[in-house]
Amino acid sequence: MKATKTIAIIGGGAAGYFCAINAAQWARHNGLSVDIRILESSGQVLKKVKISGGGRCNVTHHCFDVKLFCRNYPRGSRELLSPMLKFQAKDTVEWFRKAGVRLVAEADGRMFPDTNSSQTIVDCFLTLAKQHNIQLMPNSRVQAIEPLAPYQLKLHINNQASFTADAVLVATGSAPGGYHLAESVGHTITERAPSLFSFKIKDPLISGLQGLSFSEAALKLTLPGKQTFKQTGPVLITHWGLSGPAVLKLSAWAAREMKRAGYRGTLTVNWMGAETSGEVENRLKRMKEEHRKSYLKNVYPDDLPKRFWLNLLDQHSIDPEKQWSRISNRELAGIGRALTASPLAVSGQSRFKDEFVECGGVALSEIDFQTMESKVCPGLHFAGEILDVDGITGGFNFQNAWTTGWVAARHMVG
Repeated sequence: MKATKTIAIIGGGAAGYFCAINAAQWARHNGLSVDIRILESSGQVLKKVKISGGGRCNVTHHCFDVKLFCRNYPRGSRELLSPMLKFQAKDTVEWFRKAGVRLVAEADGRMFPDTNSSQTIVDCFLTLAKQHNIQLMPNSRVQAIEPLAPYQLKLHINNQASFTADAVLVATGSAPGGYHLAESVGHTITERAPSLFSFKIKDPLISGLQGLSFSEAALKLTLPGKQTFKQTGPVLITHWGLSGPAVLKLSAWAAREMKRAGYRGTLTVNWMGAETSGEVENRLKRMKEEHRKSYLKNVYPDDLPKRFWLNLLDQHSIDPEKQWSRISNRELAGIGRALTASPLAVSGQSRFKDEFVECGGVALSEIDFQTMESKVCPGLHFAGEILDVDGITGGFNFQNAWTTGWVAARHMVG
């Protein structure tokens, strides 16, 4: 048997644990001896896994076409193609099945453990790590990485201890410490910005309507300089503005541009989805003919929440007690325009406590995506969110962690 290879994983999160476990499994499969250590700066591991998906953990997305899957990454879609051809969502489902965890797809494609609890994933990782004798070193903050020779990296921990590893993975997510380590060995960190956030909007049209949702709205975000971004999907009115899958996706694609604009812009909302102003106006005219004796407050487009409809009438100074027969074509045209092109002023962004994603990170041109190894520091690897890779909501960011962690594991073991 060859000499034991020391592998250090900096970061006890999703990518770090997945890499460590897969490295141990690959080593055992090939009869190799490894000493794998996970260095976590805090006292708690897998924190994001625990809180993700509202405590359910959106493990991946039910799309097994790699090219289609990679289109869901505003940054990193091209680079992830090669790694995902080696380990994609279908492989993730099978990996967890072998580990005793069954993943179930929901109607929108998101996949969760059948227990609907993120603790299932946490327990799975902790159990496998223990079975493979992976050493966890909590409260171990790596202060510096010192290259001694090719594939010999000395890690300085807590300003006192140190040890030398043959291969090192940095999987620190969006924690500043990981970026500092990467920069210290010569890597470039691209512009960072929050991704997957909701919009702060104060407008009478949505005031007091928190909790109302629209199944298929069409959004157009216009930023200073006339930059525009579009997205469709479910939208949710919140206490502070708008959220929901369509807003989160829009925030991902426009992450850097919104940061540069100070999170100010105009969001034009078509509450009716794909319907045009003319189509909605004609629909309202048909309703007028069919419900002439009915009151506006009682009859309205069935895909609109009643409270929103009443708010809309109020904004246009239209009496909800008026019968449909008495509403003018001019008023119908105004409602049609409002339903398909409501301009709302965006005044800021809001993120979900600790459950958030950032774009930006280690420049992708400096990484070999066949191996996840650094091109500037031999023996150093990266996986997960520390890279300038981020996906939209729906399990894509975790899949980035699984895929890059798996590829790194194979190469680090050798």
